[in-house]
This record gives sequence, structure tokens and C-alpha cells, in this order.
Amino acid sequence: MYIINQTLKAEKIPAGQGEEMFRKHVEWFTRHFEAGNFILVGPYTDQKMAGIMISSVESKEAVEKILQEDVYYADGFADYEVRSFTAGKIAENFAEFVGK
Repeated sequence: MYIINQTLKAEKIPAGQGEEMFRKHVEWFTRHFEAGNFILVGPYTDQKMAGIMISSVESKEAVEKILQEDVYYADGFADYEVRSFTAGKIAENFAEFVGK
């Protein structure tokens, strides 16, 4: 499994394009969430313009391929940190934490 930290570089986003780029970003991660490529997505509450994704795809290369589709990726509008991990335990009530 992989945990992806994404941090936008707000100063690089062209003026007047922020809302449209964010809409495309939401479409991108929603598409991959619905396809099962991301099993958790959400913004950080202690850092603006940053968030986390957890992916269960088969390889780091597959994660990188997915990230390259994000509107923020191509022109370096965001930094992505991809880390591999093993889920040792998962709470049965994990779904109860949506929105918290």
C-alpha cells in the first residue's frame, strides 16, 4: 500500500485558474477513488492546500502513473511524496471516520 502526501505550490498556480484546476483535481481523485485506486483521500486540517491519499495499487510505478494524470502534476504545481507501507491493523469501524 502507498500513502501519498500532496502539497500545492500556490504561488505557481496561474492567476484566475485556481478554481478550474481544483475542479479538475477533484474529478481526477474522485475517478480514481471510484475505480478503487485510492481507498482514502482528504485534505489536511492543519495545512492549507495539502492532503493525503492512500492507494492499494500494485506498485509504486502504478501510483506514479496515476499521479501524472493530476492537473497539478505536469507543470510542477504540487509536490508529491509517495511512501510504501503495510497496513498492520485496520479498525472495523474505519468508515465511521468519514468527514472527521
